[in-house]
Amino acid sequence: MSATPGIAKPSFARLALRTTKLGISIAYFAVRSVWSWVTPVRSGTGVVLYYHAVPWEYAGRFEEQMRMVAAQTKAVPLAAVDHLPDGTHSVAITFDDALVSFAKHAVPVLERWNIPATVFAVVDTLGAAPVWGEHYYSPDERVMSEDELGALPGLISVGSHTLTHPHLLALSQQEADLEISESRRKLESLLQKPVRTFSFPHGEFNEAVVAQCRDSGYERVFSTDPKLLHNGESKFVVGRVAADPWDWTLEFRLKMLGAYCWQSYLRSMKRRVRRVFLRQNESGSSQHRDERPLNPSTHIPRNS
Repeated sequence: MSATPGIAKPSFARLALRTTKLGISIAYFAVRSVWSWVTPVRSGTGVVLYYHAVPWEYAGRFEEQMRMVAAQTKAVPLAAVDHLPDGTHSVAITFDDALVSFAKHAVPVLERWNIPATVFAVVDTLGAAPVWGEHYYSPDERVMSEDELGALPGLISVGSHTLTHPHLLALSQQEADLEISESRRKLESLLQKPVRTFSFPHGEFNEAVVAQCRDSGYERVFSTDPKLLHNGESKFVVGRVAADPWDWTLEFRLKMLGAYCWQSYLRSMKRRVRRVFLRQNESGSSQHRDERPLNPSTHIPRNS
Protein backbone atom coordinates (compact mmCIF):
# COMPACT_ATOMS: atom_id res chain seq x y z
CA MET A 1 0.00 0.00 0.00
CA SER A 2 1.40 3.39 -0.97
CA ALA A 3 0.15 6.77 0.16
CA THR A 4 -2.25 8.71 -2.05
CA PRO A 5 -0.18 11.23 -4.05
CA GLY A 6 -0.36 14.60 -2.33
CA ILE A 7 -0.83 13.13 1.15
CA ALA A 8 2.80 12.14 1.72
CA LYS A 9 5.61 14.50 0.73
CA PRO A 10 7.58 13.42 -2.34
CA SER A 11 10.60 11.38 -1.32
CA PHE A 12 13.67 10.55 -3.37
CA ALA A 13 14.15 7.40 -1.27
CA ARG A 14 10.64 6.15 -2.07
CA LEU A 15 11.09 6.94 -5.76
CA ALA A 16 14.44 5.14 -5.81
CA LEU A 17 12.92 2.09 -4.08
CA ARG A 18 9.99 2.05 -6.48
CA THR A 19 12.29 2.29 -9.48
CA THR A 20 14.53 -0.44 -8.12
CA LYS A 21 11.56 -2.76 -7.65
CA LEU A 22 10.46 -2.01 -11.20
CA GLY A 23 13.89 -2.89 -12.57
CA ILE A 24 14.06 -6.15 -10.63
CA SER A 25 10.55 -7.03 -11.77
CA ILE A 26 11.45 -6.46 -15.42
CA ALA A 27 14.44 -8.79 -15.04
CA TYR A 28 12.37 -11.38 -13.13
CA PHE A 29 9.65 -11.31 -15.78
CA ALA A 30 12.21 -11.68 -18.58
CA VAL A 31 13.82 -14.71 -16.92
CA ARG A 32 10.45 -16.27 -16.19
CA SER A 33 9.30 -15.72 -19.77
CA VAL A 34 12.42 -17.41 -21.17
CA TRP A 35 11.99 -20.31 -18.76
CA SER A 36 8.33 -20.68 -19.77
CA TRP A 37 9.36 -20.76 -23.42
CA VAL A 38 12.03 -23.41 -22.76
CA THR A 39 9.80 -25.55 -20.52
CA PRO A 40 6.21 -24.75 -21.53
CA VAL A 41 3.58 -25.40 -18.87
CA ARG A 42 -0.07 -25.45 -19.80
CA SER A 43 -1.55 -25.04 -16.34
CA GLY A 44 -3.13 -21.69 -15.60
CA THR A 45 -1.49 -18.99 -13.50
CA GLY A 46 -2.87 -15.94 -11.76
CA VAL A 47 -2.49 -13.18 -9.21
CA VAL A 48 -4.78 -11.50 -6.73
CA LEU A 49 -4.39 -7.72 -6.75
CA TYR A 50 -5.37 -5.63 -3.76
CA TYR A 51 -6.28 -1.94 -3.78
CA HIS A 52 -7.41 0.53 -1.16
CA ALA A 53 -8.55 4.00 -2.25
CA VAL A 54 -9.55 5.25 -5.71
CA PRO A 55 -9.63 9.09 -5.46
CA TRP A 56 -11.72 10.81 -8.13
CA GLU A 57 -8.64 12.24 -9.86
CA TYR A 58 -7.39 8.68 -10.45
CA ALA A 59 -10.67 7.12 -11.55
CA GLY A 60 -9.59 7.39 -15.19
CA ARG A 61 -6.28 5.70 -14.45
CA PHE A 62 -8.11 2.91 -12.64
CA GLU A 63 -10.34 2.41 -15.69
CA GLU A 64 -7.24 2.12 -17.89
CA GLN A 65 -5.94 -0.58 -15.56
CA MET A 66 -9.21 -2.52 -15.66
CA ARG A 67 -9.24 -2.21 -19.45
CA MET A 68 -5.78 -3.79 -19.40
CA VAL A 69 -6.98 -6.59 -17.10
CA ALA A 70 -9.92 -7.33 -19.39
CA ALA A 71 -7.82 -7.27 -22.57
CA GLN A 72 -4.71 -9.16 -21.44
CA THR A 73 -5.90 -11.57 -18.73
CA LYS A 74 -8.97 -13.43 -17.57
CA ALA A 75 -10.72 -11.63 -14.71
CA VAL A 76 -11.99 -14.15 -12.14
CA PRO A 77 -13.73 -13.98 -8.74
CA LEU A 78 -11.85 -15.00 -5.62
CA ALA A 79 -13.80 -18.25 -5.48
CA ALA A 80 -12.05 -19.34 -8.71
CA VAL A 81 -8.43 -19.00 -7.56
CA ASP A 82 -8.16 -22.78 -7.04
CA HIS A 83 -9.35 -23.51 -10.59
CA LEU A 84 -7.55 -21.17 -12.95
CA PRO A 85 -8.22 -21.87 -16.64
CA ASP A 86 -5.39 -23.79 -18.33
CA GLY A 87 -3.23 -21.87 -20.74
CA THR A 88 -4.29 -18.47 -19.39
CA HIS A 89 -3.21 -15.93 -16.82
CA SER A 90 -6.02 -14.84 -14.48
CA VAL A 91 -6.45 -11.81 -12.23
CA ALA A 92 -8.73 -11.41 -9.21
CA ILE A 93 -9.41 -7.92 -7.86
CA THR A 94 -9.79 -7.09 -4.16
CA PHE A 95 -10.14 -3.91 -2.12
CA ASP A 96 -9.31 -3.51 1.55
CA ASP A 97 -11.10 -1.17 4.00
CA ALA A 98 -14.40 -0.70 2.03
CA LEU A 99 -13.82 3.00 1.40
CA VAL A 100 -16.39 5.37 -0.11
CA SER A 101 -14.00 6.14 -2.98
CA PHE A 102 -14.18 2.44 -3.90
CA ALA A 103 -17.97 2.60 -4.12
CA LYS A 104 -18.03 5.88 -6.03
CA HIS A 105 -15.14 5.50 -8.46
CA ALA A 106 -14.18 1.82 -8.71
CA VAL A 107 -17.51 -0.02 -8.69
CA PRO A 108 -18.90 1.74 -11.82
CA VAL A 109 -15.68 0.88 -13.68
CA LEU A 110 -15.81 -2.75 -12.57
CA GLU A 111 -19.42 -2.96 -13.75
CA ARG A 112 -18.59 -1.45 -17.14
CA TRP A 113 -15.86 -4.04 -17.71
CA ASN A 114 -17.77 -6.86 -16.02
CA ILE A 115 -14.90 -7.55 -13.64
CA PRO A 116 -15.84 -9.24 -10.34
CA ALA A 117 -14.21 -8.00 -7.15
CA THR A 118 -14.23 -8.53 -3.41
CA VAL A 119 -14.16 -5.74 -0.83
CA PHE A 120 -13.02 -6.43 2.74
CA ALA A 121 -14.97 -4.37 5.27
CA VAL A 122 -14.01 -3.16 8.76
CA VAL A 123 -17.46 -3.63 10.17
CA ASP A 124 -17.36 -1.53 13.36
CA THR A 125 -16.07 1.52 11.47
CA LEU A 126 -18.79 1.69 8.80
CA GLY A 127 -19.60 5.33 8.07
CA ALA A 128 -16.55 6.64 9.96
CA ALA A 129 -13.12 7.94 8.97
CA PRO A 130 -10.43 5.27 8.45
CA VAL A 131 -8.22 6.34 11.33
CA TRP A 132 -5.66 3.64 10.52
CA GLY A 133 -5.00 5.32 7.15
CA GLU A 134 -4.62 8.95 8.16
CA HIS A 135 -1.17 9.17 6.57
CA TYR A 136 -2.28 7.40 3.38
CA TYR A 137 -5.81 8.58 2.54
CA SER A 138 -7.32 11.93 1.60
CA PRO A 139 -8.68 13.81 4.66
CA ASP A 140 -12.23 13.48 3.34
CA GLU A 141 -12.02 9.70 2.82
CA ARG A 142 -14.63 7.65 4.68
CA VAL A 143 -15.54 4.02 5.18
CA MET A 144 -18.76 3.02 3.45
CA SER A 145 -21.95 3.12 5.50
CA GLU A 146 -24.13 0.08 6.18
CA ASP A 147 -26.54 1.20 3.44
CA GLU A 148 -23.73 1.71 0.92
CA LEU A 149 -22.24 -1.67 1.70
CA GLY A 150 -25.64 -3.34 1.39
CA ALA A 151 -26.30 -1.60 -1.95
CA LEU A 152 -23.24 -3.02 -3.73
CA PRO A 153 -24.10 -4.87 -6.97
CA GLY A 154 -23.95 -8.65 -7.26
CA LEU A 155 -20.64 -8.42 -9.09
CA ILE A 156 -19.03 -7.35 -5.78
CA SER A 157 -18.67 -9.78 -2.89
CA VAL A 158 -17.91 -8.75 0.68
CA GLY A 159 -15.33 -10.24 3.05
CA SER A 160 -14.23 -9.36 6.56
CA HIS A 161 -11.32 -7.12 7.52
CA THR A 162 -11.98 -7.41 11.30
CA LEU A 163 -14.08 -5.16 13.54
CA THR A 164 -11.63 -2.27 14.04
CA HIS A 165 -8.56 -2.86 11.82
CA PRO A 166 -6.15 -3.68 14.69
CA HIS A 167 -2.67 -5.17 14.70
CA LEU A 168 -3.83 -8.73 15.35
CA LEU A 169 -0.45 -9.90 16.61
CA ALA A 170 -0.56 -7.29 19.38
CA LEU A 171 -3.86 -8.62 20.75
CA SER A 172 -4.56 -11.37 23.22
CA GLN A 173 -6.01 -14.61 21.87
CA GLN A 174 -9.47 -13.64 23.09
CA GLU A 175 -9.29 -10.16 21.57
CA ALA A 176 -8.07 -11.50 18.23
CA ASP A 177 -10.78 -14.15 18.19
CA LEU A 178 -13.42 -11.45 18.76
CA GLU A 179 -12.08 -9.33 15.88
CA ILE A 180 -12.02 -12.33 13.54
CA SER A 181 -15.22 -14.20 14.42
CA GLU A 182 -17.52 -11.38 15.49
CA SER A 183 -16.78 -9.35 12.36
CA ARG A 184 -18.00 -12.27 10.25
CA ARG A 185 -21.14 -12.66 12.32
CA LYS A 186 -21.95 -8.94 12.11
CA LEU A 187 -21.38 -8.77 8.36
CA GLU A 188 -23.56 -11.81 7.70
CA SER A 189 -26.31 -10.29 9.84
CA LEU A 190 -26.03 -6.98 7.99
CA LEU A 191 -25.85 -8.38 4.47
CA GLN A 192 -27.98 -11.49 4.98
CA LYS A 193 -25.35 -13.39 2.99
CA PRO A 194 -22.55 -15.80 3.89
CA VAL A 195 -19.16 -14.16 4.48
CA ARG A 196 -16.46 -16.67 3.54
CA THR A 197 -13.29 -14.61 3.11
CA PHE A 198 -11.02 -12.56 5.36
CA SER A 199 -7.99 -10.33 4.84
CA PHE A 200 -5.41 -9.55 7.50
CA PRO A 201 -5.17 -5.89 8.59
CA HIS A 202 -1.67 -4.52 8.00
CA GLY A 203 -0.86 -7.90 6.40
CA GLU A 204 0.01 -9.30 9.85
CA PHE A 205 -0.67 -12.91 10.81
CA ASN A 206 0.87 -16.02 12.33
CA GLU A 207 -0.11 -19.67 12.68
CA ALA A 208 -2.36 -18.96 15.67
CA VAL A 209 -4.28 -16.25 13.79
CA VAL A 210 -4.67 -18.52 10.77
CA ALA A 211 -6.04 -21.26 13.04
CA GLN A 212 -8.53 -18.79 14.53
CA CYS A 213 -9.71 -17.89 11.03
CA ARG A 214 -10.26 -21.57 10.22
CA ASP A 215 -12.17 -22.09 13.47
CA SER A 216 -14.33 -19.03 12.70
CA GLY A 217 -15.57 -20.64 9.49
CA TYR A 218 -13.71 -18.71 6.80
CA GLU A 219 -13.02 -20.67 3.63
CA ARG A 220 -10.00 -18.62 2.58
CA VAL A 221 -7.90 -15.78 3.99
CA PHE A 222 -5.71 -13.25 2.19
CA SER A 223 -2.33 -11.78 3.03
CA THR A 224 -0.23 -9.00 1.50
CA ASP A 225 2.58 -11.39 0.55
CA PRO A 226 2.78 -11.27 -3.29
CA LYS A 227 2.32 -14.74 -4.75
CA LEU A 228 1.99 -16.19 -8.24
CA LEU A 229 -0.90 -18.66 -8.18
CA HIS A 230 -0.98 -21.93 -10.12
CA ASN A 231 -3.99 -23.98 -11.13
CA GLY A 232 -4.78 -26.76 -8.68
CA GLU A 233 -2.98 -25.20 -5.72
CA SER A 234 -5.54 -25.22 -2.92
CA LYS A 235 -4.30 -22.95 -0.14
CA PHE A 236 -6.13 -21.50 2.83
CA VAL A 237 -3.80 -18.46 2.98
CA VAL A 238 -3.53 -16.76 -0.40
CA GLY A 239 -0.99 -14.03 -1.16
CA ARG A 240 -1.81 -10.82 -3.00
CA VAL A 241 0.03 -8.16 -5.00
CA ALA A 242 -0.37 -4.50 -4.00
CA ALA A 243 -1.76 -2.18 -6.69
CA ASP A 244 -2.71 1.50 -6.81
CA PRO A 245 -4.56 3.57 -9.43
CA TRP A 246 -1.47 5.80 -9.70
CA ASP A 247 0.86 2.94 -10.64
CA TRP A 248 2.90 3.61 -13.78
CA THR A 249 1.50 1.73 -16.78
CA LEU A 250 4.49 -0.62 -17.04
CA GLU A 251 4.53 -1.04 -13.27
CA PHE A 252 0.89 -2.11 -13.20
CA ARG A 253 1.23 -4.42 -16.19
CA LEU A 254 4.09 -6.25 -14.48
CA LYS A 255 2.11 -6.50 -11.24
CA MET A 256 -0.87 -7.86 -13.16
CA LEU A 257 1.30 -10.50 -14.83
CA GLY A 258 2.94 -11.64 -11.59
CA ALA A 259 6.34 -10.05 -12.13
CA TYR A 260 6.36 -8.50 -8.65
CA CYS A 261 6.03 -11.90 -6.97
CA TRP A 262 9.82 -12.12 -6.57
CA GLN A 263 9.26 -10.12 -3.39
CA SER A 264 7.79 -13.19 -1.68
CA TYR A 265 11.09 -15.04 -2.13
CA LEU A 266 12.98 -12.10 -0.65
CA ARG A 267 10.62 -11.91 2.32
CA SER A 268 10.93 -15.65 2.87
CA MET A 269 14.72 -15.37 2.90
CA LYS A 270 14.54 -12.51 5.40
CA ARG A 271 12.29 -14.57 7.68
CA ARG A 272 14.70 -17.53 7.54
CA VAL A 273 17.69 -15.34 8.35
CA ARG A 274 15.77 -13.73 11.21
CA ARG A 275 14.83 -17.12 12.67
CA VAL A 276 18.45 -18.32 12.48
CA PHE A 277 19.65 -15.11 14.10
CA LEU A 278 17.08 -15.39 16.90
CA ARG A 279 17.98 -19.04 17.55
CA GLN A 280 21.66 -18.14 17.76
CA ASN A 281 20.91 -15.29 20.16
CA GLU A 282 18.72 -17.51 22.33
CA SER A 283 21.39 -20.22 22.36
CA GLY A 284 24.09 -17.71 23.29
CA SER A 285 21.94 -16.16 26.01
CA SER A 286 21.15 -19.59 27.48
CA GLN A 287 24.84 -20.57 27.49
CA HIS A 288 25.75 -17.29 29.08
CA ARG A 289 23.19 -17.84 31.84
CA ASP A 290 24.45 -21.39 32.48
CA GLU A 291 28.06 -20.23 32.78
CA ARG A 292 27.32 -17.22 34.98
CA PRO A 293 28.43 -17.75 38.61
CA LEU A 294 25.71 -17.73 41.21
CA ASN A 295 25.42 -14.71 43.45
CA PRO A 296 25.51 -16.05 47.03
CA SER A 297 23.33 -13.20 48.24
CA THR A 298 20.44 -14.16 45.96
CA HIS A 299 20.79 -17.91 45.45
CA ILE A 300 18.33 -20.00 47.43
CA PRO A 301 19.29 -23.66 47.95
CA ARG A 302 16.86 -26.13 46.37
CA ASN A 303 16.31 -27.96 49.66
CA SER A 304 15.49 -24.92 51.75
